[in-house]
Amino acid sequence: MSISPKNYRPLQIFTIVMLALGFGCFANVFSQTNKRIEEIRKIYQDVNKRVAECDENGDTSNTFLMEVVVNKNNGSYPAVGIYRSIVKFYYTFGDREKDPYPNRLLKILTTTNRSAMTETSEFLFDEKRNLIFYFEKNETEKRLYFASGNPIQILEGKKMIDVGSKSADQIRRQLSKQAARLAAIFQNGLEN
Repeated sequence: MSISPKNYRPLQIFTIVMLALGFGCFANVFSQTNKRIEEIRKIYQDVNKRVAECDENGDTSNTFLMEVVVNKNNGSYPAVGIYRSIVKFYYTFGDREKDPYPNRLLKILTTTNRSAMTETSEFLFDEKRNLIFYFEKNETEKRLYFASGNPIQILEGKKMIDVGSKSADQIRRQLSKQAARLAAIFQNGLEN
């Protein structure tokens, strides 16, 4: 089919309409992602208030703390030297109609000291016990925001990582394993 002047106008209109639709879909996805990130930030702020209240007034708080310390006496590890890891599990009541005990995991904080280096990480969970945010600080900072178990935004320092990339998938799988392992430690701690 050749493009003649009389065929050109409908083709031009079609192209403009398709571009507008594509841009509209992209803008909608971007808007939904930003909205979800804002929701996560609000949850993060709320949970941090609860964590601070638990740390300050643990005996009267509705947020509870379980702590696991690895190498509490600071014994020297071979080829590492100083090694100590502290994992704090902050939790509260879930559905009190079905279960009257506090067992809803809110946040996990880890602090690991290796020789002169300190690494910290945070795992934030929603009401359904899904990981919704991860923060890591060592040489650089890493932030991941999740929706339905998948990252919707990944930041390494100030650099944005494509959530569809191979490295993003590798990060997601690694974090899922780590979060599941820590959640199992938490659950086992509650049962004992």
